[in-house]
Amino acid sequence: MSIRSRWAARAAILALAALGTALVRDHQRLDSATMDEPFHALASAEYAISGTAWANLEHPPLVKLLAGVCEAYAGARAPSIPLPFSYRTAETPVHFTFSNVLDGDRLLQAGRFPFPILFFVLVVAAAETAVRRLGPLAGIAVALLLAFEPTMVAHAAFLHTDVAAALGYFGATLGTLAALERGSWLSWAAAGAALGLLLAAKFSGVFLVPILVLVVLVWVLRDGGRPWWERCRPLAGLILAAAVSAGIVLAAGAVATRAMSRTDAEQSVRLFLKSRSVPDGRIESVASLSRLCPAAGHYAAGLVGVAAQNRSGGGVNVLRGKLSVEGFPEYFLVAFLVKSSLGLLLLLALVLVVALARRERLSRLEAVVLAPALYLFVSGTGASYNIGVRHMLPAVPLLLLAAASLLVRAAPGAAVPALLVCGVLQAGETLAVHPHELSFFNLAAGGPARGETWLNDSNVDWGQDLVRLARGLPALGIDESALTVAYFGGDSPGYRLPRARLFDPLAGEVAPGLWAVSSYLLAEGPEALAWRGQLRAAAGYQRLREEAARGERIGRVGYSIHLLRIAGREGATK
Repeated sequence: MSIRSRWAARAAILALAALGTALVRDHQRLDSATMDEPFHALASAEYAISGTAWANLEHPPLVKLLAGVCEAYAGARAPSIPLPFSYRTAETPVHFTFSNVLDGDRLLQAGRFPFPILFFVLVVAAAETAVRRLGPLAGIAVALLLAFEPTMVAHAAFLHTDVAAALGYFGATLGTLAALERGSWLSWAAAGAALGLLLAAKFSGVFLVPILVLVVLVWVLRDGGRPWWERCRPLAGLILAAAVSAGIVLAAGAVATRAMSRTDAEQSVRLFLKSRSVPDGRIESVASLSRLCPAAGHYAAGLVGVAAQNRSGGGVNVLRGKLSVEGFPEYFLVAFLVKSSLGLLLLLALVLVVALARRERLSRLEAVVLAPALYLFVSGTGASYNIGVRHMLPAVPLLLLAAASLLVRAAPGAAVPALLVCGVLQAGETLAVHPHELSFFNLAAGGPARGETWLNDSNVDWGQDLVRLARGLPALGIDESALTVAYFGGDSPGYRLPRARLFDPLAGEVAPGLWAVSSYLLAEGPEALAWRGQLRAAAGYQRLREEAARGERIGRVGYSIHLLRIAGREGATK
């Protein structure tokens, strides 16, 4: 491999990563606040500006600290959180986002700023790994496949943890492999740093820990022929990595809670765990840890709260028109099959056929990167919180690297052309749905127009199209004052459409006329509200669902908002 070909490949990789990031930034301009973003925006500002952490303990603080620094730099104020704290008196996330000293769009833009950059870094890191291990052309193909992966492109726009988790999984996995190969203490410290950043970004990072420990143990057991003290050196490296990782997790927590007294930190932990119906004994254990180390207490509280939510169910899940609180064991596999591009699925199928036909054994690289990717899908079968294929995003770059490696080994002559063809096919699919990547479904599943027959929530409707609705009404010939809006998401219909009528599910009325209704509300709105105990509101949304089924569908905004003409009971129209 010549130096010139390597640098030419790197230039191409940077160009592809930039193009993918440009797609992210382009759809980000008109993406309204998705369901979770106001919560993250408020917590981000609280952690970075106030130095307290009352809000959003169900996620670790690192990603929100990044966003909060950007919000502070843009001039945002901290949220209003009166003490003694209670959820009733604290400022609500939507109010914080749309009643700040910045307008809502500027606040969102500031909070979202780091995430396309993380996506760019992930594409470059995965492609550079492929260049070094598989060759320049394979690196370009990996960049093409990852830069235009539709779900990755979709979620890289939002103030959330999913793309950061994908980068963390990749960095920690490849960092561990590099440490095993090199054996230096510096490489083990780097692997620990990558793992620590992952654990400080998303709690699902804990699933990677046993996999990496298993990888190290297998490496030690198979490394025969050397004295035992040399073979056990990776175990010492693993201990170093664990120490570095723990230090980063605690440091992130300490920054987020730097202005909290120990009493307030303990109270924050107690309130959060009580809201998740955690048993009193478990709450006391976490509270005791919080008294010793507030950062550790907050992290433990988040883990315990997420685990409790998974046991009790986090809400109503939808799959192929069926609803469940317990979740569907097949959910994430089905979601991956219908939400992945045909280009990616073709590549994975081709690799599987070639591997079976030639009876290829996995190389060391392939085994190490496949283990966490497959374990994510296995762990997903027991999840009761089925709200989006985005939770499987960390598996995507690992699967791509394994597929490229196996294809290059098994069919070296055809590998790069096959990779590039699949990448070009995927890029075409993504460009065809742009700027609606969040609602992407492949053609075999019926395309995005049929997506809501398969899934909903962050797979289809996360509230991302309200700005497009507001800006698109003149072109549709619809007078805003003649429209009634029933919206699901994190944005504010009153802020975006001040002259429209907002649906009140408690009023018991579904007035005739023109309506804009979120897909989520029709798919699972009544059941989700009933699950939360809001029975009157659930009944109101059930009436809306029934009237919408009888109404005339006159269009849609993106793939998440239906435009309807609803007639009165006597057939009157407005």
